[in-house]
Amino acid sequence: MIKRVAMIGWEFPPFISGGLGVHCLMLTRELSRSGAGVDFYMPRMDEGGVGSHHSHLKIIEVPASGGINPYPLTKKNYDSNFFAAVEEYNARVVESFESFDAEVVHCHDWITVKAGIEINRRYGIPLVLTIHSTEYDRSAFFMPQDWIIDVEREGMNTADAVIAVSNWTKNMLMDKYGIPSVKIYAVYNGIDVSAFARVGGRDYEQGGKRVLFLAQLTRQKGPRYFITAAKKVLDEVGDAEFVVAGKGEMLGELIELSLELGIPHRIRFVGFVPDDEIMDLYNDSEVYVLPSVSEPFGISILEAMASGLPVVVSDSTGVGEALKNALKVPYWDTDEMANKIIALLKSRELRECIGNSGKTECRKFTWAKCANETMRVYESAVQAANGIVGNEGGG
Repeated sequence: MIKRVAMIGWEFPPFISGGLGVHCLMLTRELSRSGAGVDFYMPRMDEGGVGSHHSHLKIIEVPASGGINPYPLTKKNYDSNFFAAVEEYNARVVESFESFDAEVVHCHDWITVKAGIEINRRYGIPLVLTIHSTEYDRSAFFMPQDWIIDVEREGMNTADAVIAVSNWTKNMLMDKYGIPSVKIYAVYNGIDVSAFARVGGRDYEQGGKRVLFLAQLTRQKGPRYFITAAKKVLDEVGDAEFVVAGKGEMLGELIELSLELGIPHRIRFVGFVPDDEIMDLYNDSEVYVLPSVSEPFGISILEAMASGLPVVVSDSTGVGEALKNALKVPYWDTDEMANKIIALLKSRELRECIGNSGKTECRKFTWAKCANETMRVYESAVQAANGIVGNEGGG
C-alpha cells in the first residue's frame, strides 16, 4: 500500500480549464479515502488559496516569476507565452519540491513531464505518467508538433509505469511511441452519475427532436462530421434541431459550413456552457453525438448516458471500446451517422431502450475503481524501479 504520492498537475478546482482538473480532484479524493496522502503541485493562481477549498490533500502552489500567470494559458493557446509558462512552471516545481517521503511521483500529460523526469533523476522516486491525450489526438493527426511528441516519448520512456486512459490510447502509445505493452496500464476514468441523473427519470415521450454536440470545437472532436450528418438527417426529418455547444477555433468554419449546406436555421451554436447548465442541456436533448477523430476516453459520453440520453459515438473513442449500449460509427461515415440519428429520432422505443440501458451501464465507471487501479499501478512502478517487471498480460 502506497502511503504518500507527490502529484504534479496544471489545474485543480475551482480553477480549471478542462477535464484534467476534474480528474485530478476525483482521483486524489479517492486516493485519500483509501489512506494515501497526496501532495499536489500546481501553478499559483492570482487568487491563491486553492488549498482552502480542499481538506483531503496538501496543495503546494508553485509561484511563477516574470509576470507569467500560467492559468489563463491553459486554453490550448500554444503560443510562445504558453511554452514559457510551461517551462518555467516545471523548473519551479523542481525548485519547490519538498515531498521527499513520497513513494511515487505522478505526472499528467506532457505539460508536467519535465519536472517529473528531473525529480525522478535527483531523488530516485519512481515516476508514473498518465497520458490523457497525445499530440496525435489533439491535432487529429494533422500536423502534430514534433517537439511535444518528443517530450511525451521522453516522459514515457523515463517513467517506471505509464497509465493510459483506455486501450485505444494504450495501443497508440505502443504504435506511435514504441512504448512496450508491459509498461502501460489502461485505467478508465470515472463519473459521478448522481450529478447527471435526471430526478424522476427521463420522459422519452416529450416529443422533441434535438440532437446535441457538446465538446470543444476542434478537429479532434469532429464537429464538421456532425454538421454534415445534420444535413442528411434534415433531408429525412425536416423539423430536427441540432445544438452545437462548446467553443474553439473552428466556430467560424462551422457556421460557414452550415450556411453552405443551407441549414443555419436548424443549427444553434450556443458557445461555452457552464457546468451548472450542462445538465439542462442533456435533459433538453433527445440524442447525443460525438464523432471524434481520436478520443482517448470521452467522459461527456458517460455524462450523456447518465442523463438517460442515447448516444452515437465514433468507433475511435476510448470509452466506446468498453460500451455495449452506445451506437458506434466510423467518424467519417456521415451517412451511417445520420441513419442512426434518424432511427433514434423516429423511435421512442429505441431511444428509451438504449437510453435506459446506457444509464445502467455507465455506473460501472467509478472514481473509486479508477483510484484502486491507479494504486496498483503505483505499486507496480515501485517494483519496476526495483527491477521487478509486472503487468502480466499488458493490463
